[in-house]
Amino acid sequence: MSGLNWTGIVMLILAFLLMELFLGINAWYDLNAVAVIAAVAYLLVGLTLSVWPNPSDEEEA
Repeated sequence: MSGLNWTGIVMLILAFLLMELFLGINAWYDLNAVAVIAAVAYLLVGLTLSVWPNPSDEEEA
């Protein structure tokens, strides 16, 4: 696993923790559409980075 993969995994864990914290305080319907779009984009970037292929992974197989 490369540094990009670890960055993506950390982003996803951080998003999960912030979601749990935030949902304990407010409800989703209080958010505006821009915040929801930004959150979805953040999760997509985190997911993409966590599964990004690494050339050294192919050499090990």
